[in-house]
Amino acid sequence: MARVEAVVVCLLIIAMDVVAGVLGIHAEKAQNQGRRLRILFIECRQPVRHAYELGVAAAAVLAASHAIANVVGGCSCACSRDRRATPNRQMASFALVISWIVLVVGLALLILGALPNAERKAAKCGLPRHHFLSIGGILCFVHGLFCLVYYASANAAKREEGGRHT
Repeated sequence: MARVEAVVVCLLIIAMDVVAGVLGIHAEKAQNQGRRLRILFIECRQPVRHAYELGVAAAAVLAASHAIANVVGGCSCACSRDRRATPNRQMASFALVISWIVLVVGLALLILGALPNAERKAAKCGLPRHHFLSIGGILCFVHGLFCLVYYASANAAKREEGGRHT
């Protein structure tokens, strides 16, 4: 039963990160459909509300995926009192740290890419923010990979712990 649960959790995490990535990429496409004018390094863009909605949805799904992976994966890799960590625990710790870094960068890019599209007013001018939404979307796929590695390694480390103490 535990293996079926692990497969379901892995599929859920991957599916959520894929959805977040696709939403981020579609937000970039929607943003590129808006009108814009570029003079030297200053760019004026007409806000696209649909791009804002897709970008915020991508950020929310990415955050939910990360929360699920961390809650279900547990904190066995970080909360142990053993001085010598098993390879599974080391891998889980590494993947956890990398997944947090990818989460922070991905969320920042998705939010920074979506925010200029929040207003329905006239065009805003400033420095261009090209590809923030699509790079954030791609980082959602990377996040899914590291969360999958984290969950699988943490799950294996828990099984090792259970087998060692019995």
